[in-house]
Amino acid sequence: MEQKTEKNVLEDERFEIDRLEILDCSKLRFYKDEGNFISLEYNGETYFNVRLTRLVPFYSKTTYISVAYDNKDNEFKEIGVIKDMAELSEDQFKMLDEYLEYKYYMPEITKIYSIKDNSRGFIFVDIETTSGRKTICIRDWYSNFRMLTEKMLYALDVDGNKYFCPDVEKLDKKSIATLEIFV
Repeated sequence: MEQKTEKNVLEDERFEIDRLEILDCSKLRFYKDEGNFISLEYNGETYFNVRLTRLVPFYSKTTYISVAYDNKDNEFKEIGVIKDMAELSEDQFKMLDEYLEYKYYMPEITKIYSIKDNSRGFIFVDIETTSGRKTICIRDWYSNFRMLTEKMLYALDVDGNKYFCPDVEKLDKKSIATLEIFV
């Protein structure tokens, strides 16, 4: 009788999370239900109130979109991943794109007027965005006001609103000088 080694045990184990189910876009039928939630018919199954999530939100808006729902036991379950929304019909693409644009709405930071630290873990950032000028409050600025890449700034305010600047080097000199203190 063969004795199982740790390696054999690990090879035999299969975790649901290890599998990436790429969805066949030709079989997907998304629709808005009576409550105006997005639901899905796929492979003979109906999924109500599906949630769409961009798996790489800063780099791709229409590829690798997770489609998930809550099952009868209120457990979060992923149905699968849309590899590229371009494979969807025009009306299906439009419906999902509108949903994702709303869900991931992030005004772009175009200017930074000032950053003030209140010495209690919050900073107040006076910015100009593509949605107008606003002062945002950021808690734990080390985690929520940071560079994602050498050039891309990401900010998450205390209300859960997200902001970004795709290239801080394109900001005016005063904005860059103000920003350098905190990132």
